[in-house]
Amino acid sequence: MPTRPSRRQFFALGAAAAVLVVPASLRAALPPAQSRFGADDEAVLDALKRVLYGPGADEIDILTPLRETLGFLDEAQQSQLASLPSTFDWLSRVLVPTGAAFATLSEGAQAAALEDWLTSPLPFRRQVGQALRQLVLAHCYTHPVGQAAAGYAGPWLGRHLLPVHALRFGEPE
Repeated sequence: MPTRPSRRQFFALGAAAAVLVVPASLRAALPPAQSRFGADDEAVLDALKRVLYGPGADEIDILTPLRETLGFLDEAQQSQLASLPSTFDWLSRVLVPTGAAFATLSEGAQAAALEDWLTSPLPFRRQVGQALRQLVLAHCYTHPVGQAAAGYAGPWLGRHLLPVHALRFGEPE
């Protein structure tokens, strides 16, 4: 029986598909896709994590779960997902233009560049920006710092005692 993809895997599949919406003429100018995140990709993801979560984001490790997520995808999807941060970085230099690698920009410039992607009139830019944003957020929600940044007190299990009542005859299961 096939297993259902987890929420993280679902976001990873969507993020991998976002690379395909980049026009072929622009994709041809990008560096070749890899099946794993390179150092530049990891720097972009780390910078996006700080932009999206602000203070305390350095405590969140998203790279380990992202690498695990890559392992659940087939080869074609792995290279698409692994190339998403570098695609964003390279195209930011040309289309925004930032003039420098995304990870080397100031936090204000990074936030402005991401906002430019998310609100762009070009659909492929909005899709790539949203895919990256969702991918980073999907791998941060389970961390207490991410939960605090979102105003979420965490799961009820273990935080509140919930009564367990025996099922009585005639009650729905």
